[in-house]
Amino acid sequence: MEKKKILIIGTSSTAIHVYKFIQEYNLFNVIGFAVDREYIDCDYFLSLPVYPLDEIDKIIDKENDLIFIAMLWNRLNSDRESLYERFNSQGYHFANIISPTAKIRGTLSGYNCWIHDYVIIQNDTIIGENVALMAFTLIGAQCKIGAHCFFGTKSTIGGESVIGKQSFVGINATVFDGVKIGNKCIIGACVAVKRNLRDYSICKTASDNTVVKQYREDEIESKLMFKKNVRE
Repeated sequence: MEKKKILIIGTSSTAIHVYKFIQEYNLFNVIGFAVDREYIDCDYFLSLPVYPLDEIDKIIDKENDLIFIAMLWNRLNSDRESLYERFNSQGYHFANIISPTAKIRGTLSGYNCWIHDYVIIQNDTIIGENVALMAFTLIGAQCKIGAHCFFGTKSTIGGESVIGKQSFVGINATVFDGVKIGNKCIIGACVAVKRNLRDYSICKTASDNTVVKQYREDEIESKLMFKKNVRE
């Protein structure tokens, strides 16, 4: 069967990672990359053409071809969410990038999800659209994962937990069974969360203690940004 064509949105290190992931598992036929016109500084990236985002309707067939937004967690996933909503409203179809080593017993309710190597999603769990689950992540049974979330490598979500939309769970963090995490929350690396968190909360370790702080919605996105200007 002929592989579907896919256009990767972005030319960052994440786009390289996504491209090599697709190539390794022979998932799609990558036809090129696309970024906003002002960020184009070369005609080719990884030996494939780079297109301006405002012209991709001339490059791909909306009905048959796919796109994938190769971005991770900058500004608490809001950059990825913004692009997703932009192209979703224009009628484009998104791919799900899924490792053949992943075990999905739950349901992916949307697209533009990246399910990395050895991820386990247990039964009756629902994963929202535009979610990134990095390698060795475990999502327990009967969880509800909101749209536009990011889960770092080896993060663990206990059964019947709820993770609100646009939240971030750091590397090796653990959310205990039945815990409810609000929208736009940040859970730091290696943190164990045993109680519910309200919207716009940050839970992290400081001096070997777990600290929870809450912010306004207009503040929380600035608490999770790349330390350097990474072109997506």
